[in-house]
Amino acid sequence: MKVISEISVVSTLQDYQRFYRADPYSVHPRKVRSIESIYNIANNNRWEVKELNCLVTEPLFKSSGIERNVDGEVIAVKPGALSDDFLIDFSKCAKETEEEYMKAGLRQLQDGDIILLADAHAEGYIGYKTSIIRLQKNQKAMLLGHLIKVRPNKKEINPYYLLAYLNSEPARHFLNYSVRGQTVGLHASDAGKLPVLLPSRKIQDSIGDKLKQAIKAKIEAERKRKEIEEIFEKVFDIREIRNLLDKRAFLTFNYGIGECMRENRLDPRYFWLSYKKAIEIIKSKSKYYYLKDIKKEYIRGITPSSSEFSTSGEILIKVGSITDDGFINWNNVSIVPSDKYVKDHKKHELRKDDILITNCGVSAGKVSIMYKQVKAAITGEVTAIRLIDSFQYPYYVVAFLRSILGQLQIQRQLNVASGPSHLYFFQLDKIVIPDLPESLKTKIDNMMREYYTFSEKSKQLHFQAMEELNKLLGLNAEGDK
Repeated sequence: MKVISEISVVSTLQDYQRFYRADPYSVHPRKVRSIESIYNIANNNRWEVKELNCLVTEPLFKSSGIERNVDGEVIAVKPGALSDDFLIDFSKCAKETEEEYMKAGLRQLQDGDIILLADAHAEGYIGYKTSIIRLQKNQKAMLLGHLIKVRPNKKEINPYYLLAYLNSEPARHFLNYSVRGQTVGLHASDAGKLPVLLPSRKIQDSIGDKLKQAIKAKIEAERKRKEIEEIFEKVFDIREIRNLLDKRAFLTFNYGIGECMRENRLDPRYFWLSYKKAIEIIKSKSKYYYLKDIKKEYIRGITPSSSEFSTSGEILIKVGSITDDGFINWNNVSIVPSDKYVKDHKKHELRKDDILITNCGVSAGKVSIMYKQVKAAITGEVTAIRLIDSFQYPYYVVAFLRSILGQLQIQRQLNVASGPSHLYFFQLDKIVIPDLPESLKTKIDNMMREYYTFSEKSKQLHFQAMEELNKLLGLNAEGDK
Protein backbone atom coordinates (compact mmCIF):
# COMPACT_ATOMS: atom_id res chain seq x y z
CA MET A 1 0.00 0.00 0.00
CA LYS A 2 1.14 3.55 -0.75
CA VAL A 3 -0.50 6.81 0.22
CA ILE A 4 -0.95 9.14 -2.75
CA SER A 5 -3.18 11.77 -1.09
CA GLU A 6 -5.05 12.47 2.13
CA ILE A 7 -8.00 10.45 0.87
CA SER A 8 -6.56 7.72 -1.36
CA VAL A 9 -3.97 4.99 -1.61
CA VAL A 10 -2.75 2.55 -4.24
CA SER A 11 -2.65 -1.08 -3.27
CA THR A 12 -2.30 -4.63 -4.52
CA LEU A 13 -4.57 -7.65 -4.43
CA GLN A 14 -2.20 -9.21 -1.87
CA ASP A 15 -2.75 -6.28 0.49
CA TYR A 16 -6.51 -6.69 0.36
CA GLN A 17 -6.19 -10.46 0.81
CA ARG A 18 -4.05 -9.90 3.90
CA PHE A 19 -6.86 -8.06 5.68
CA TYR A 20 -9.73 -9.91 3.97
CA ARG A 21 -11.15 -6.53 3.01
CA ALA A 22 -11.97 -4.79 -0.26
CA ASP A 23 -13.70 -1.63 0.98
CA PRO A 24 -11.80 1.68 0.52
CA TYR A 25 -12.36 2.74 4.14
CA SER A 26 -10.19 -0.13 5.37
CA VAL A 27 -7.20 1.33 3.50
CA HIS A 28 -7.65 4.91 4.63
CA PRO A 29 -4.35 6.86 4.40
CA ARG A 30 -4.22 7.34 8.17
CA LYS A 31 -4.42 3.60 8.71
CA VAL A 32 -1.81 2.88 6.04
CA ARG A 33 0.59 5.46 7.47
CA SER A 34 0.10 4.04 10.97
CA ILE A 35 1.01 0.55 9.79
CA GLU A 36 4.02 1.86 7.88
CA SER A 37 5.27 3.85 10.87
CA ILE A 38 5.06 0.82 13.18
CA TYR A 39 7.08 -1.37 10.82
CA ASN A 40 9.61 1.40 10.15
CA ILE A 41 10.19 1.90 13.88
CA ALA A 42 10.53 -1.87 14.35
CA ASN A 43 13.03 -2.20 11.48
CA ASN A 44 15.11 0.77 12.65
CA ASN A 45 15.37 -0.64 16.20
CA ARG A 46 15.34 -4.35 15.32
CA TRP A 47 12.18 -4.89 17.30
CA GLU A 48 9.40 -7.35 16.58
CA VAL A 49 5.87 -6.62 15.39
CA LYS A 50 3.16 -9.18 16.12
CA GLU A 51 -0.55 -9.12 15.46
CA LEU A 52 -2.74 -8.63 18.53
CA ASN A 53 -4.29 -12.08 18.18
CA CYS A 54 -0.82 -13.59 18.75
CA LEU A 55 -0.42 -11.83 22.11
CA VAL A 56 -3.49 -13.19 23.92
CA THR A 57 -4.29 -16.35 25.85
CA GLU A 58 -7.60 -16.82 24.03
CA PRO A 59 -9.13 -15.43 20.82
CA LEU A 60 -10.57 -11.92 20.96
CA PHE A 61 -14.29 -12.04 21.72
CA LYS A 62 -17.06 -9.59 20.78
CA SER A 63 -20.01 -9.48 23.14
CA SER A 64 -23.59 -8.25 23.01
CA GLY A 65 -26.46 -8.06 25.47
CA ILE A 66 -29.10 -5.64 26.70
CA GLU A 67 -29.19 -4.01 30.13
CA ARG A 68 -31.90 -5.23 32.49
CA ASN A 69 -33.28 -3.45 35.54
CA VAL A 70 -31.95 -5.86 38.16
CA ASP A 71 -30.09 -5.36 41.41
CA GLY A 72 -27.50 -8.12 41.36
CA GLU A 73 -23.95 -8.35 42.69
CA VAL A 74 -22.21 -8.95 39.36
CA ILE A 75 -20.59 -5.97 37.60
CA ALA A 76 -21.94 -5.64 34.05
CA VAL A 77 -19.51 -3.56 31.97
CA LYS A 78 -21.25 -1.29 29.46
CA PRO A 79 -19.62 0.78 26.68
CA GLY A 80 -20.10 3.93 28.75
CA ALA A 81 -17.86 2.50 31.49
CA LEU A 82 -14.73 2.87 29.34
CA SER A 83 -12.79 5.94 30.48
CA ASP A 84 -10.06 8.39 29.54
CA ASP A 85 -8.06 6.99 32.46
CA PHE A 86 -7.96 3.57 30.70
CA LEU A 87 -9.75 2.04 33.72
CA ILE A 88 -13.28 0.64 33.76
CA ASP A 89 -15.49 3.00 35.76
CA PHE A 90 -17.67 0.82 37.98
CA SER A 91 -20.00 3.73 38.73
CA LYS A 92 -21.10 3.59 35.08
CA CYS A 93 -21.61 -0.17 35.00
CA ALA A 94 -24.90 -2.02 35.35
CA LYS A 95 -25.65 -4.88 37.75
CA GLU A 96 -26.43 -8.47 36.89
CA THR A 97 -27.38 -11.58 38.81
CA GLU A 98 -25.18 -14.54 39.66
CA GLU A 99 -27.46 -16.70 37.50
CA GLU A 100 -26.85 -14.53 34.41
CA TYR A 101 -23.12 -14.51 35.13
CA MET A 102 -23.01 -18.31 35.17
CA LYS A 103 -24.69 -18.34 31.74
CA ALA A 104 -22.44 -15.59 30.33
CA GLY A 105 -19.75 -17.94 28.98
CA LEU A 106 -17.12 -15.93 27.09
CA ARG A 107 -18.71 -12.71 28.35
CA GLN A 108 -17.24 -13.45 31.79
CA LEU A 109 -14.31 -11.19 32.70
CA GLN A 110 -11.13 -11.71 34.66
CA ASP A 111 -8.97 -9.21 36.50
CA GLY A 112 -6.68 -7.56 33.96
CA ASP A 113 -8.84 -8.08 30.86
CA ILE A 114 -8.63 -5.21 28.37
CA ILE A 115 -11.86 -4.02 26.75
CA LEU A 116 -12.33 -2.28 23.39
CA LEU A 117 -15.41 -0.44 22.14
CA ALA A 118 -16.84 -2.55 19.31
CA ASP A 119 -19.80 -0.61 17.90
CA ALA A 120 -20.76 3.05 17.59
CA HIS A 121 -23.28 5.17 15.72
CA ALA A 122 -20.64 7.33 14.06
CA GLU A 123 -17.00 7.08 13.07
CA GLY A 124 -14.38 8.46 15.40
CA TYR A 125 -15.39 6.61 18.57
CA ILE A 126 -13.94 3.18 17.86
CA GLY A 127 -10.40 2.84 19.22
CA TYR A 128 -10.84 5.41 21.99
CA LYS A 129 -11.01 4.87 25.75
CA THR A 130 -9.75 1.30 25.60
CA SER A 131 -9.77 0.28 29.28
CA ILE A 132 -8.63 -2.42 31.68
CA ILE A 133 -10.80 -3.96 34.37
CA ARG A 134 -9.37 -4.44 37.84
CA LEU A 135 -11.28 -6.81 40.11
CA GLN A 136 -10.89 -7.79 43.73
CA LYS A 137 -10.98 -11.47 44.69
CA ASN A 138 -14.67 -11.38 45.64
CA GLN A 139 -15.81 -9.43 42.57
CA LYS A 140 -17.34 -10.91 39.44
CA ALA A 141 -17.85 -9.10 36.16
CA MET A 142 -19.20 -9.70 32.68
CA LEU A 143 -19.57 -7.81 29.41
CA LEU A 144 -22.82 -6.10 28.48
CA GLY A 145 -23.21 -4.54 25.06
CA HIS A 146 -20.99 -4.41 22.01
CA LEU A 147 -17.49 -4.70 23.42
CA ILE A 148 -14.39 -6.73 22.58
CA LYS A 149 -12.50 -8.63 25.27
CA VAL A 150 -8.71 -8.87 25.02
CA ARG A 151 -7.00 -11.21 27.49
CA PRO A 152 -3.24 -10.47 27.31
CA ASN A 153 -0.63 -13.21 27.48
CA LYS A 154 1.78 -11.92 30.12
CA LYS A 155 4.57 -14.11 28.75
CA GLU A 156 4.33 -12.41 25.37
CA ILE A 157 3.77 -8.78 26.40
CA ASN A 158 3.50 -6.51 29.43
CA PRO A 159 -0.31 -6.11 29.76
CA TYR A 160 -0.08 -2.45 30.75
CA TYR A 161 2.27 -1.68 27.88
CA LEU A 162 -0.36 -3.25 25.62
CA LEU A 163 -3.05 -1.10 27.27
CA ALA A 164 -0.99 2.04 26.59
CA TYR A 165 -0.27 0.92 23.02
CA LEU A 166 -3.95 0.27 22.28
CA ASN A 167 -4.62 3.89 23.28
CA SER A 168 -1.86 5.30 21.08
CA GLU A 169 -2.51 7.17 17.85
CA PRO A 170 -1.34 4.36 15.48
CA ALA A 171 -3.51 1.75 17.20
CA ARG A 172 -6.52 4.06 17.31
CA HIS A 173 -6.21 4.83 13.60
CA PHE A 174 -5.94 1.13 12.77
CA LEU A 175 -9.00 0.20 14.84
CA ASN A 176 -11.07 3.19 13.75
CA TYR A 177 -10.48 2.46 10.07
CA SER A 178 -11.09 -1.27 10.47
CA VAL A 179 -14.81 -0.91 11.12
CA ARG A 180 -17.47 -2.38 8.85
CA GLY A 181 -21.01 -1.41 7.91
CA GLN A 182 -23.13 1.69 8.24
CA THR A 183 -23.44 1.25 12.01
CA VAL A 184 -19.65 1.44 12.39
CA GLY A 185 -18.89 -1.96 13.90
CA LEU A 186 -15.49 -3.43 14.75
CA HIS A 187 -15.20 -7.21 14.41
CA ALA A 188 -13.01 -9.17 16.80
CA SER A 189 -11.19 -10.74 13.86
CA ASP A 190 -10.33 -7.31 12.45
CA ALA A 191 -9.14 -6.00 15.80
CA GLY A 192 -6.97 -9.09 16.14
CA LYS A 193 -4.97 -8.07 13.06
CA LEU A 194 -3.70 -4.90 14.74
CA PRO A 195 0.13 -4.82 14.40
CA VAL A 196 1.63 -4.38 17.87
CA LEU A 197 5.14 -2.98 18.25
CA LEU A 198 7.21 -5.05 20.65
CA PRO A 199 10.25 -3.21 22.00
CA SER A 200 12.48 -4.91 24.54
CA ARG A 201 10.82 -6.17 27.70
CA LYS A 202 12.76 -3.55 29.65
CA ILE A 203 11.14 -0.76 27.61
CA GLN A 204 7.72 -2.41 27.86
CA ASP A 205 8.07 -2.65 31.64
CA SER A 206 9.20 0.97 31.93
CA ILE A 207 6.06 2.17 30.16
CA GLY A 208 3.74 -0.48 31.54
CA ASP A 209 4.81 -0.11 35.17
CA LYS A 210 4.15 3.65 35.10
CA LEU A 211 0.67 3.07 33.72
CA LYS A 212 0.07 0.28 36.23
CA GLN A 213 1.00 2.61 39.09
CA ALA A 214 -1.22 5.33 37.59
CA ILE A 215 -4.17 2.97 37.58
CA LYS A 216 -3.36 1.77 41.09
CA ALA A 217 -3.40 5.40 42.30
CA LYS A 218 -6.68 5.98 40.45
CA ILE A 219 -8.22 2.98 42.21
CA GLU A 220 -7.04 4.35 45.59
CA ALA A 221 -8.54 7.74 44.78
CA GLU A 222 -11.84 6.12 43.82
CA ARG A 223 -11.78 4.10 47.06
CA LYS A 224 -11.43 7.32 49.07
CA ARG A 225 -14.30 8.92 47.14
CA LYS A 226 -16.48 5.87 47.76
CA GLU A 227 -15.69 5.85 51.48
CA ILE A 228 -16.68 9.52 51.75
CA GLU A 229 -19.95 8.77 49.94
CA GLU A 230 -20.64 5.89 52.34
CA ILE A 231 -20.06 8.13 55.37
CA PHE A 232 -22.60 10.69 54.15
CA GLU A 233 -25.08 7.93 53.28
CA LYS A 234 -24.68 6.36 56.72
CA VAL A 235 -25.13 9.66 58.58
CA PHE A 236 -28.09 10.90 56.53
CA ASP A 237 -29.70 7.68 55.25
CA ILE A 238 -30.11 8.95 51.69
CA ARG A 239 -32.24 6.02 50.52
CA GLU A 240 -35.39 8.16 50.56
CA ILE A 241 -33.73 10.76 48.31
CA ARG A 242 -32.56 8.06 45.90
CA ASN A 243 -36.07 6.60 45.78
CA LEU A 244 -37.48 10.02 44.93
CA LEU A 245 -34.96 10.43 42.13
CA ASP A 246 -35.48 6.88 40.81
CA LYS A 247 -39.25 7.43 40.68
CA ARG A 248 -38.79 10.86 39.06
CA ALA A 249 -40.56 12.36 42.07
CA PHE A 250 -38.18 15.29 41.72
CA LEU A 251 -40.90 16.66 39.40
CA THR A 252 -43.36 16.75 42.29
CA PHE A 253 -43.89 20.05 44.08
CA ASN A 254 -46.35 21.65 46.49
CA TYR A 255 -46.06 25.30 47.55
CA GLY A 256 -48.04 28.48 48.08
CA ILE A 257 -47.65 32.20 47.67
CA GLY A 258 -46.35 32.57 51.23
CA GLU A 259 -43.45 30.23 50.54
CA CYS A 260 -42.72 32.03 47.27
CA MET A 261 -42.48 35.35 49.08
CA ARG A 262 -40.36 33.91 51.87
CA GLU A 263 -37.92 32.26 49.44
CA ASN A 264 -38.13 35.10 46.90
CA ARG A 265 -38.64 32.54 44.13
CA LEU A 266 -41.57 31.91 41.79
CA ASP A 267 -40.23 29.10 39.56
CA PRO A 268 -41.83 25.69 40.30
CA ARG A 269 -38.53 23.90 39.83
CA TYR A 270 -37.15 25.52 42.98
CA PHE A 271 -39.85 23.74 45.01
CA TRP A 272 -39.32 20.23 43.64
CA LEU A 273 -39.80 17.69 46.43
CA SER A 274 -36.36 16.10 46.19
CA TYR A 275 -34.64 19.49 46.55
CA LYS A 276 -36.63 20.36 49.65
CA LYS A 277 -36.18 16.87 51.07
CA ALA A 278 -32.38 17.15 50.86
CA ILE A 279 -32.41 20.18 53.16
CA GLU A 280 -34.95 18.59 55.51
CA ILE A 281 -32.75 15.50 55.91
CA ILE A 282 -29.67 17.57 56.79
CA LYS A 283 -31.52 19.69 59.33
CA SER A 284 -33.14 16.65 60.96
CA LYS A 285 -29.97 14.55 61.24
CA SER A 286 -27.28 17.03 62.33
CA LYS A 287 -26.36 20.51 63.37
CA TYR A 288 -25.84 22.76 60.39
CA TYR A 289 -24.81 26.14 59.12
CA TYR A 290 -25.29 28.03 55.91
CA LEU A 291 -22.47 28.52 53.45
CA LYS A 292 -22.66 32.27 54.09
CA ASP A 293 -21.64 31.59 57.72
CA ILE A 294 -18.25 30.11 56.79
CA LYS A 295 -17.35 32.01 53.62
CA LYS A 296 -15.03 34.95 53.76
CA GLU A 297 -15.83 36.20 50.29
CA TYR A 298 -16.96 35.20 46.83
CA ILE A 299 -14.48 35.85 44.04
CA ARG A 300 -16.16 36.69 40.77
CA GLY A 301 -14.44 36.32 37.45
CA ILE A 302 -14.13 38.66 34.48
CA THR A 303 -14.26 37.32 30.95
CA PRO A 304 -12.16 39.28 28.44
CA SER A 305 -13.32 39.76 24.90
CA SER A 306 -12.13 37.16 22.39
CA SER A 307 -9.60 39.61 20.97
CA GLU A 308 -7.82 39.74 24.33
CA PHE A 309 -7.04 36.00 24.56
CA SER A 310 -3.49 34.93 23.79
CA THR A 311 -1.28 31.87 23.37
CA SER A 312 1.06 32.98 26.15
CA GLY A 313 0.47 34.87 29.35
CA GLU A 314 -1.56 34.20 32.48
CA ILE A 315 -4.07 31.46 33.29
CA LEU A 316 -7.82 31.99 33.45
CA ILE A 317 -9.85 29.01 34.67
CA LYS A 318 -13.10 28.71 32.71
CA VAL A 319 -16.17 26.48 32.91
CA GLY A 320 -14.59 23.85 30.63
CA SER A 321 -11.49 23.72 32.83
CA ILE A 322 -13.34 21.96 35.67
CA THR A 323 -13.86 18.25 35.12
CA ASP A 324 -16.70 16.02 36.28
CA ASP A 325 -14.40 14.31 38.79
CA GLY A 326 -13.60 17.61 40.50
CA PHE A 327 -10.25 18.46 38.93
CA ILE A 328 -8.90 21.40 37.00
CA ASN A 329 -7.82 20.53 33.47
CA TRP A 330 -4.80 22.78 33.07
CA ASN A 331 -4.72 21.95 29.35
CA ASN A 332 -8.15 23.52 28.90
CA VAL A 333 -7.76 27.03 30.30
CA SER A 334 -7.87 30.47 28.72
CA ILE A 335 -4.76 32.62 28.46
CA VAL A 336 -4.57 36.42 28.56
CA PRO A 337 -1.48 38.61 28.10
CA SER A 338 0.28 39.47 31.33
CA ASP A 339 -0.47 43.18 31.12
CA LYS A 340 -4.19 42.49 30.67
CA TYR A 341 -4.10 40.01 33.55
CA VAL A 342 -2.52 42.55 35.88
CA LYS A 343 -5.07 45.17 34.90
CA ASP A 344 -8.26 43.12 35.19
CA HIS A 345 -7.56 39.95 37.16
CA LYS A 346 -4.87 40.58 39.75
CA LYS A 347 -7.45 41.34 42.42
CA HIS A 348 -9.27 38.12 41.51
CA GLU A 349 -6.21 35.88 41.78
CA LEU A 350 -6.93 32.55 43.43
CA ARG A 351 -5.27 31.04 46.47
CA LYS A 352 -4.69 27.45 47.43
CA ASP A 353 -7.85 25.85 48.91
CA ASP A 354 -10.25 28.29 47.23
CA ILE A 355 -13.39 26.34 46.21
CA LEU A 356 -14.57 26.65 42.62
CA ILE A 357 -18.13 26.20 41.33
CA THR A 358 -19.14 26.52 37.69
CA ASN A 359 -22.13 28.81 37.35
CA CYS A 360 -23.17 28.80 33.71
CA GLY A 361 -24.87 26.54 31.17
CA VAL A 362 -25.31 22.77 31.22
CA SER A 363 -22.07 22.40 33.22
CA ALA A 364 -23.28 24.61 36.08
CA GLY A 365 -22.72 23.05 39.50
CA LYS A 366 -19.40 21.29 39.00
CA VAL A 367 -17.21 21.67 42.09
CA SER A 368 -13.43 21.74 42.41
CA ILE A 369 -10.74 23.24 44.64
CA MET A 370 -7.36 24.88 44.12
CA TYR A 371 -5.52 21.81 45.38
CA LYS A 372 -2.15 23.35 44.50
CA GLN A 373 -0.86 26.90 44.36
CA VAL A 374 -0.92 28.15 40.78
CA LYS A 375 -1.03 31.75 39.62
CA ALA A 376 -4.50 31.84 38.10
CA ALA A 377 -7.78 33.72 38.08
CA ILE A 378 -11.28 32.77 36.89
CA THR A 379 -13.58 33.81 34.09
CA GLY A 380 -17.15 34.92 34.65
CA GLU A 381 -18.36 31.33 34.16
CA VAL A 382 -16.86 30.30 37.52
CA THR A 383 -17.34 31.49 41.10
CA ALA A 384 -14.65 31.00 43.74
CA ILE A 385 -15.45 30.67 47.44
CA ARG A 386 -12.84 31.67 50.00
CA LEU A 387 -13.66 30.36 53.46
CA ILE A 388 -13.06 32.23 56.70
CA ASP A 389 -9.61 31.66 58.23
CA SER A 390 -11.01 29.98 61.34
CA PHE A 391 -12.71 27.23 59.31
CA GLN A 392 -10.16 24.46 58.83
CA TYR A 393 -12.08 22.03 56.62
CA PRO A 394 -12.22 23.28 53.00
CA TYR A 395 -11.94 19.75 51.60
CA TYR A 396 -14.84 18.67 53.79
CA VAL A 397 -16.96 21.41 52.19
CA VAL A 398 -15.87 20.26 48.71
CA ALA A 399 -16.71 16.66 49.58
CA PHE A 400 -20.18 17.68 50.74
CA LEU A 401 -20.88 19.96 47.75
CA ARG A 402 -19.96 17.05 45.45
CA SER A 403 -22.27 14.67 47.35
CA ILE A 404 -25.88 14.06 46.33
CA LEU A 405 -27.17 16.35 49.11
CA GLY A 406 -24.84 19.14 48.06
CA GLN A 407 -25.55 18.76 44.35
CA LEU A 408 -29.31 18.82 44.87
CA GLN A 409 -28.98 22.12 46.72
CA ILE A 410 -26.77 23.61 44.02
CA GLN A 411 -29.13 22.49 41.27
CA ARG A 412 -32.06 23.96 43.23
CA GLN A 413 -30.49 27.41 43.17
CA LEU A 414 -30.00 27.44 39.39
CA ASN A 415 -32.01 30.00 37.45
CA VAL A 416 -33.46 28.19 34.44
CA ALA A 417 -36.64 30.14 33.79
CA SER A 418 -35.17 32.17 30.94
CA GLY A 419 -32.12 31.38 28.81
CA PRO A 420 -29.24 29.10 29.86
CA SER A 421 -28.94 27.93 33.47
CA HIS A 422 -27.10 30.34 35.72
CA LEU A 423 -26.02 30.24 39.34
CA TYR A 424 -25.59 33.66 40.95
CA PHE A 425 -22.97 33.88 43.69
CA PHE A 426 -25.37 35.29 46.31
CA GLN A 427 -27.60 32.22 45.89
CA LEU A 428 -24.81 30.04 47.27
CA ASP A 429 -25.41 31.69 50.68
CA LYS A 430 -28.52 29.53 51.11
CA ILE A 431 -26.75 26.18 50.80
CA VAL A 432 -26.99 24.21 54.04
CA ILE A 433 -23.76 22.51 55.21
CA PRO A 434 -24.00 19.82 57.92
CA ASP A 435 -21.94 20.62 61.01
CA LEU A 436 -20.83 17.08 61.79
CA PRO A 437 -18.66 16.24 64.83
CA GLU A 438 -15.09 17.54 64.56
CA SER A 439 -13.66 14.02 64.33
CA LEU A 440 -15.89 13.20 61.35
CA LYS A 441 -15.21 16.48 59.58
CA THR A 442 -11.49 15.90 60.06
CA LYS A 443 -11.77 12.37 58.69
CA ILE A 444 -13.71 13.43 55.59
CA ASP A 445 -11.44 16.42 55.02
CA ASN A 446 -8.33 14.21 55.17
CA MET A 447 -9.87 11.58 52.89
CA MET A 448 -10.79 14.23 50.32
CA ARG A 449 -7.23 15.56 50.41
CA GLU A 450 -6.01 12.00 49.78
CA TYR A 451 -8.46 11.74 46.90
CA TYR A 452 -6.82 14.71 45.22
CA THR A 453 -3.30 13.48 46.09
CA PHE A 454 -3.88 10.02 44.60
CA SER A 455 -5.70 11.42 41.58
CA GLU A 456 -2.94 13.94 40.86
CA LYS A 457 -0.33 11.18 41.16
CA SER A 458 -2.39 9.02 38.79
CA LYS A 459 -2.61 11.79 36.20
CA GLN A 460 1.14 12.48 36.38
CA LEU A 461 2.12 8.81 35.99
CA HIS A 462 -0.44 8.36 33.23
CA PHE A 463 1.06 11.31 31.35
CA GLN A 464 4.61 10.02 31.87
CA ALA A 465 3.73 6.56 30.55
CA MET A 466 2.03 7.90 27.43
CA GLU A 467 4.77 10.49 26.90
CA GLU A 468 7.39 7.72 26.92
CA LEU A 469 5.35 5.61 24.50
CA ASN A 470 4.63 8.54 22.20
CA LYS A 471 8.33 9.42 22.09
CA LEU A 472 9.06 5.83 21.11
CA LEU A 473 6.41 6.13 18.34
CA GLY A 474 7.85 9.42 17.08
CA LEU A 475 4.93 11.49 18.40
CA ASN A 476 4.78 14.52 20.69
CA ALA A 477 3.69 14.33 24.33
CA GLU A 478 0.02 14.63 23.37
CA GLY A 479 0.31 11.74 20.92
CA ASP A 480 0.21 13.78 17.69
CA LYS A 481 2.70 14.09 14.86
